[in-house]
Amino acid sequence: MKNINIIFLLLSFSSFAQTLNVPVRPISAMNGSQFVAAITALSFTNKENVILQEVIKGNVPNFYRNLSAVTSTAVISGVTQSITYYVIPDYLAIGCDTNYFLCPMSPIVATKIADSIGCTLPTRKMVNDIYAQATLKLPPLTIPASGSMTTVQAFDQHNSMVYSQRSASLTAYPLGTLVGGDKKDVVISNMIYTTANRVVIYGWHTSVGNPIQPMSNVHSDTYMDYSHGMRFIQNDVLYNGTPTTIKAILQSSVLNPLLSDEGVINPPEYPYGNPITSLSIPKSFAVINKANNTLEIKVKNDVSASHYKVYTSTNGTTFNAPVTLVKSNLILSGLTGDQVYFVKIAAYNASYSVTSAVSELLAAVPCTYQDSILVVNGFDRTVTGNTFDFIKQHGGSLYANGHFFSSASNEAIQDGLINLVTYKSADWILGKESTANETFSSSEQTLVANFLKQGGKLLVSGSEIAWDLDNSGTAGDKIFITNYLKATYAFDAPNSQASTWYKSVNESSNSIFNFTDTVYFDNGSNGTYNVDYPDVIAPVNGGISTLKYTNNSTSTSAVYFSGMFPSGTANGKVIYLGFPLESVYNTNKRHAMFQDSWNFFFSNVVTVLNDAGQNTMVVYPNPTNGLIMINTKDNISEIEIIDLQGQIMKAKVGQSSSESVDLSELKEGIYFLRIKTGTKIFVQKICKVNN
Repeated sequence: MKNINIIFLLLSFSSFAQTLNVPVRPISAMNGSQFVAAITALSFTNKENVILQEVIKGNVPNFYRNLSAVTSTAVISGVTQSITYYVIPDYLAIGCDTNYFLCPMSPIVATKIADSIGCTLPTRKMVNDIYAQATLKLPPLTIPASGSMTTVQAFDQHNSMVYSQRSASLTAYPLGTLVGGDKKDVVISNMIYTTANRVVIYGWHTSVGNPIQPMSNVHSDTYMDYSHGMRFIQNDVLYNGTPTTIKAILQSSVLNPLLSDEGVINPPEYPYGNPITSLSIPKSFAVINKANNTLEIKVKNDVSASHYKVYTSTNGTTFNAPVTLVKSNLILSGLTGDQVYFVKIAAYNASYSVTSAVSELLAAVPCTYQDSILVVNGFDRTVTGNTFDFIKQHGGSLYANGHFFSSASNEAIQDGLINLVTYKSADWILGKESTANETFSSSEQTLVANFLKQGGKLLVSGSEIAWDLDNSGTAGDKIFITNYLKATYAFDAPNSQASTWYKSVNESSNSIFNFTDTVYFDNGSNGTYNVDYPDVIAPVNGGISTLKYTNNSTSTSAVYFSGMFPSGTANGKVIYLGFPLESVYNTNKRHAMFQDSWNFFFSNVVTVLNDAGQNTMVVYPNPTNGLIMINTKDNISEIEIIDLQGQIMKAKVGQSSSESVDLSELKEGIYFLRIKTGTKIFVQKICKVNN
């Protein structure tokens, strides 16, 4: 695993972000003209607060989000060295691509913004290098000096001038091109501290590369005029393959010439920042399959985080040392294909070396195809025994049965990081989630209902779902559980006795589960937690009881349904258990319950192959490297070969009681052979081998 860690580290910085660390621009955000109108009459403090709020919430044109590379060089110890850093393509603007406002601001608010988004302001040397490497160099446009040049009206006038100038070159130089010459820069310099409360300005290069404005700190830090611009630069950089920061280089007695023509600049910032002392635990995230050796982590944007520390494991217990990945490129490569990887993450801010506590545990399997199973962890409730890692039981059982999967927190589903309907099936973990944390929020109910209406297959388990939705829920909650989980609340525990019933058995008929003995779930002494109040439920609206508690025959513990959900467009399926699957502590029994669930979801099992001796059917050879032969007493009407993700790989119309299917072109693995004879359907696992 050491080699994989090195690969992760190199990938995290060699493909270095290049995106501005701000949220997606809100649909309702103000455009540039609206923003100008909003700040025109505001005081200095209120205006600066509005600027900060707009940037932090993402009201920045989309073309600013892809950063531009700039390279600076210097002779260090007699050797020419270089470093590449990433800058926004123009001076900071607020608004949208078609109506934006190049926004002068004080170094006070600019420093707060920079700290919040993992950026810094440039030095004089960096300003020169940025201008020299700008693809589009605009001639400076000036407004005659007067007392009004510090007003929002003057800011807007100059913005219109530059906007017209920039628009004239859009065909040759589209938005996102690195631009120079349109503003002066507010810069980082030792001159910040030679006199208190100063702003240092420099630049506004002419077409021949000469700056109109020499470096100056004559103005106070609250002064700004129409010519001032803010060029934000990603603080994180690579130097000779080693991750570092702009600020660290400016403080280095050896490396500072790369970015400074003033020597060491320490501290390399204005004294107005918001030092980050803590970070929130990542809650909204997902780990998904991308390719045979690659996983992707998707995380809801946290503007205070610049990176994430990623911990990986192949058993969910022993983890490798964390690798640090830049937040906009959370890709894990160099993995072993078809191997389950357990993943937890921590937010990290490189500027202040602050790391959050680690997240809950998720997992996924890198593979060559788009997996069709999503495991969703919705068990957020802090109760005794919730270790926030029950993906180990759920993912472990799926993987043991040859099913590959991705996973997400329920917050990631709510936040739209993952589109549920792109998966054929979902396993929703709810443990002891109850009214305090909500089993299914109203937004989750909408998403799950839409998933089922479009033919999705849902396995959901938890001991407080009916208590929350039906016994204690709103009218909408009750509609959801009866229409989509096909059940109602009966009792809070069998016989209304808490901490008493910890076992369930199969219904004598109509069951989708094949075990004939008892399934036991945890009383708190078997590795998970005490399921003291397993819900007793009752099937409704076409739901069918499939398991019961052992106290009496009417005490249902699980229901299933197959068919069209209200307003649906395709047949969907649901299995709902009133006790948590992760609490089933006999590993083989838990594996079998998962496999029975997926047989029901994907194989349309009506009867098993031997059909209680009523039907004679022979399938051979099994395993096979090519041809499968099928002999039965009845004529075969349909044959399907289905992979473990529910995809039909081959189909054939039968014509007799003896048929064959050639599997030679299929890859090695486990498949389902589905055979229809008359009104009966038979299913058997087959193994395809290569030799």
